[in-house]
Amino acid sequence: MNILFDRIDITLIFVAFIYLSLAVLIYFEGRDRKISYSYVVVILSVILWTIGMILYRSASSENSLFWCQVLYMAATFTASTFLIFAYIFPYGLLPSIKKITLIVIANLTIIVLVSLPDLIIKSVYPIIGQEKEIIWGRWYFLYVLYIGGLFLSGLILLFKKYLKAERSIKSQLKYVLLGYFLGSNLAMVTNLLMVWWGDFRLNWLGQILSAFMVFFTVYAIITHRLMDIKIVLRRSLVYLASVLTFGAPAFVILYYTDKLYPDFIIPASLIALILSVSVFTPVKNYYYRLANKYFFSSLYDSREVIASLTDKLRSTLEAETIYSFIADSLKNAFHTKAVGILTYDKKNENFIIQYNDGFDVGSQKVFPSDKILYEKFARQNEILLIEEIKKDGYQESAVTIELLTRLGIEVLVPLNVKDETIGLIALSVKESNDTYNSEDLQVLEIVEAEAAIAIKNAQLYEETKHFAITLQQEVERQTAELQKTNIELKKLDKTKSEFLSFASHQVKAPMSIVKGYASLILDGTLGPASAKIKDVITKVRNSSDKMILLVNNLLDLRRIEENRMEYNFEEADVVELVKNIVSEMSLLAKNKKLKLSFYSSVDKAKARIDIQKISQVVQNLIDNAIRYTEEGWVKVNVKKQANDIIISVSDTGRGISEELKAKLFSQFTRDEVVKKEMQGTGLGLYIAKQIVLAHQGEIWAESKGLGKGASFYVKLLAKSV
Repeated sequence: MNILFDRIDITLIFVAFIYLSLAVLIYFEGRDRKISYSYVVVILSVILWTIGMILYRSASSENSLFWCQVLYMAATFTASTFLIFAYIFPYGLLPSIKKITLIVIANLTIIVLVSLPDLIIKSVYPIIGQEKEIIWGRWYFLYVLYIGGLFLSGLILLFKKYLKAERSIKSQLKYVLLGYFLGSNLAMVTNLLMVWWGDFRLNWLGQILSAFMVFFTVYAIITHRLMDIKIVLRRSLVYLASVLTFGAPAFVILYYTDKLYPDFIIPASLIALILSVSVFTPVKNYYYRLANKYFFSSLYDSREVIASLTDKLRSTLEAETIYSFIADSLKNAFHTKAVGILTYDKKNENFIIQYNDGFDVGSQKVFPSDKILYEKFARQNEILLIEEIKKDGYQESAVTIELLTRLGIEVLVPLNVKDETIGLIALSVKESNDTYNSEDLQVLEIVEAEAAIAIKNAQLYEETKHFAITLQQEVERQTAELQKTNIELKKLDKTKSEFLSFASHQVKAPMSIVKGYASLILDGTLGPASAKIKDVITKVRNSSDKMILLVNNLLDLRRIEENRMEYNFEEADVVELVKNIVSEMSLLAKNKKLKLSFYSSVDKAKARIDIQKISQVVQNLIDNAIRYTEEGWVKVNVKKQANDIIISVSDTGRGISEELKAKLFSQFTRDEVVKKEMQGTGLGLYIAKQIVLAHQGEIWAESKGLGKGASFYVKLLAKSV
């Protein structure tokens, strides 16, 4: 096949190259993968159609029919891929499998009809100096309806989306819709209808007219933030410069090496490859810095900007510092001429300037809220672009829009925390006069959330500081009163302690004497006594014991409060100690007809304790168990558990209520039900707890409730062997 290209073919090749370049850019740089890939497929179908026209026009007479069929098969893909793209754009939602299947089946059907002889295309006749003439089959009208129907369906679908879309989406759809409308309709006129009428002079023009689609889409991309062309251009130039930096010298060196020293070409190639790989990254980074400094100063690393600002906002609660951090970060990133931050006064419905760098507002610090724009944008947390609201009308807000324009405000970013409006960030135009692209708006959305929370926290901090000052003054006044009261209480406490000490000693000495004489009478030292007298004397001695116990408890309480309780720690066998105490108290249990038992799971359990104090604790627990048990048993147990010794005293007595259990080991705590029936101070368990704590142990009680008995536990640290 001899291919001869004329000027039209060369033009078509150039157009195809432009389409391919755009497809590559969108494939690598498009933000929404579904939209990007579907758009790339549309462009590739146009490229395929363009290549088909080139091959058809340059084909020989005997191959013209074949390439004509290929050309019109390729044209079907431009329509079907456009329809699928219309479903996906601009929200990235794929059509159902059923719809895609129907489109594919319909397209394959038309391709089959084109390939069959005489149905769509009968023959092709080359004419010297003119375009080739095509003889159409009787079903060509079906081909025209198919192509026209798919394009019409896609345009209707885009138009419906345009009518329902939000303002920012409408701006994108408007240009894409217009580009496809012009490109597809003009191409169908020159490539479908004119050739149907027998005019083949412009049958190649449709591929070029499809550029309307490309140009309008590119315009939408540049002005309506579908993709950031500058970022793409920067990356392309950086990679190109990086490759040329080491690629060009390497080519020259390898070229002359091959000429002069052919035996060394393979080692030289390997060395060049290794050097290229090793220096590519630093060279690329160098060109990035160079490009950012001299050619693309408005570009920035969005992640770095956000991360840096986030770290700064976390470092302070001072409002002025926060405003400065926000403004500096945005100004450095976007290179804006001015930045302002305003807070919202909900009560008066106005915005108050808190920070201003570059806006000429004179002496005005307060700006009234525009209810329409506030409800439409600020309340909805939607960024307000001044140029776009100008295009969209908002006649009721004309005064506000005119004010924003006069001040040179390009963007207003609402600051909201949940449903509460905190304020606004105002940005002027960029120094480069570039529009705010999609990446800028995405960064602002993230900054908005971070800044709103930071400013809200700063406001709460300020409120807390003002409250703290008032609170401190009140606290100082109350503290002075408390100090005065505390001094008086200390005096009273000292008086109480002195009284208790005096009273205890004054009572204990006589009671000891009374007890001594009672013992002498009972044991017959002072002579025989009748049974009646012995009974009375026994009661006197028991009462003396109780009084002495009361006095000892009061003295122990005073020593504990004054931190003067003395302990004589020594090594002792806890099993033997508890066993002896149980034996001593067995008579008391027997008198109440209770079964008092002792059990130990170990023969010995040594611990470093104050024998007298621990004996006092165990005696108190057993005594309480016997006193509060009317019938049944009292069990005393000793066991070792890991490095601890557990002493337990269990009974079938009255039990303990939940209310009493919570305060059982506090001072002067007694069971209200038996308080009048049984005498006591309510200090025994409190003193027991303090003694156990001094041994670095634990004491606690367990009971299932009233009438269900109780168990008391003492945990002591066993002496290691």
